[in-house]
Amino acid sequence: MNDLLLSIEEAEVLIAGKPFFENLTFHIHAGHKIALVGKNGAGKTTLMNLITGDKEIDGGKYWRLPGVHIGYMQQNITPKAGETVGDFLEQALKLYTEKHADDEMNIDESYKIDIVLFPLGLSRGDDMQTLSGGQLRRAALAFALVEEPDILLLDEPTNHLDLGIIEWLEDYLKAYKGAVLCVSHDRAFLSEISDKVFWLDRGQIKVSPEGFSTFQQWSQDLLDQESRELHNREKKLENEMRWANR
Repeated sequence: MNDLLLSIEEAEVLIAGKPFFENLTFHIHAGHKIALVGKNGAGKTTLMNLITGDKEIDGGKYWRLPGVHIGYMQQNITPKAGETVGDFLEQALKLYTEKHADDEMNIDESYKIDIVLFPLGLSRGDDMQTLSGGQLRRAALAFALVEEPDILLLDEPTNHLDLGIIEWLEDYLKAYKGAVLCVSHDRAFLSEISDKVFWLDRGQIKVSPEGFSTFQQWSQDLLDQESRELHNREKKLENEMRWANR
């Protein structure tokens, strides 16, 4: 498809020399809003690192459309002395303008900073070193949104956000032109923004073509089907053993 941004096919991933993922296959298309779910330790962070290229696959194929930019909401920010929120976000704006250097933009793009700062309750002049932990997370979120990558990776973006800001973020992401892959414990948020689910389960990835709002029923149907197939295999094996014994 012409909107395919990134593809990993039949990949093997080793952790400490042992298989962690086997036959891992998924695709990310422009505009898709993907909920990444799985139990703790299922490999959500590892999958994100595979997407960014920070971790290489040990077998299979990794393909990224040339020129595609991947952005990750920073988890740990170390503010510099005298650095303001405006200074911090100017770095994101620089990345955005470099990405669009060939688009012949003749307008001042700095308004992009104000678009995200106001709803997030931050100001350009705020000293980064005096921000609380929650405010630093909001600054990291603002950085990711200003940068506007083709594939945006978000890890618990609603932590420390009140309901009004979460609703604003939902609307912002639904209108976002790039692809979004999000990890969150906020089920209502995932249901609102996603149109696809990547479910990491026992070293495999299962893909739902619908959003998180239907995940519970979809995943239960898969587990029920798996249980029936296992029961049928066991029944078949039992019959074969009886036949062999006779």
